Amino acid sequence: MLWFHCINNSLSLSVNKSCSLISSIIKFQMDRSSLSVSVTFFLLLILLTTEMGPMSAEAKTCETQSGKFKGMCMSSTNCASVCKSEPGFDGGHCQGFRRQCVCTKPC
Repeated sequence: MLWFHCINNSLSLSVNKSCSLISSIIKFQMDRSSLSVSVTFFLLLILLTTEMGPMSAEAKTCETQSGKFKGMCMSSTNCASVCKSEPGFDGGHCQGFRRQCVCTKPC
């Protein structure tokens, strides 16, 4: 009701001061609201641009227990050397509690 009277500007001086105060408050709230919308939009834009960066195709790596490695695997370098001698494998590493040599290759 007071807002309607403020628009008409047909009130006494004391009510007009109240109207200008109310108008200032409403303007401030609208500025804050538009600011929060702008900040939200900006943060969303940053999030989307970081997610849509250059995509690299990562090849999956298949793992198989070595057929030639004997004993407990203590050195991944030694395991990788043994795995490279097996057909189709390009590396290997020690894995698990039982320290088994696992050969790797791209799938």
